[in-house]
Amino acid sequence: MTYYDFDDLVGGSTSEQRARVEALKDEARAEIVTYTLKELRRHRNLTQAELAERLDRAQASVSAMETAADNLVSTLRTAVEGMGGRLEVAAVFDDERIPLSIHTRTAPEDPPGPGARGRTAIGQGPSAVMGATATG
Repeated sequence: MTYYDFDDLVGGSTSEQRARVEALKDEARAEIVTYTLKELRRHRNLTQAELAERLDRAQASVSAMETAADNLVSTLRTAVEGMGGRLEVAAVFDDERIPLSIHTRTAPEDPPGPGARGRTAIGQGPSAVMGATATG
C-alpha cells in the first residue's frame, strides 16, 4: 500500500481545486439529514403509545407534538429525553458552531413579571443566579 504525506497531496492544489473542494463541502453540509419528531420517533423504533407511556402522557399528546407547526424547545427536549437522548441546540455560522444553553434562568435583578419574560442570566451558573455560594 502506498502512503502519501497530506501536504504533498494538497500543497500543489490550485485555487480552482481548493474552490471545488469548498463547493463539495458546502454540498455535503446541505445534504445533512434532519428529522421531524415523528421521523425521529420512528427511527428510534418507538410507537406513539410507547413514547406517551415514557412521558406519562396520552398518545394524543404525542400526536399533537408531532404535528405541531412550531414546538417549544422544552417540548422538543421532553420528547428527545423520552426517547432516551438529550437535546443540543447550537448557533451555526459559516465559520463556527456555538452550542447554546437551553436552560434559561431569570436574572436576579429582574423579578418575575411581565417585563422579565425571556430574560436570562447569561454566563452565570445556578449558584450565581440563586445568590448562593458553593461550599466544598
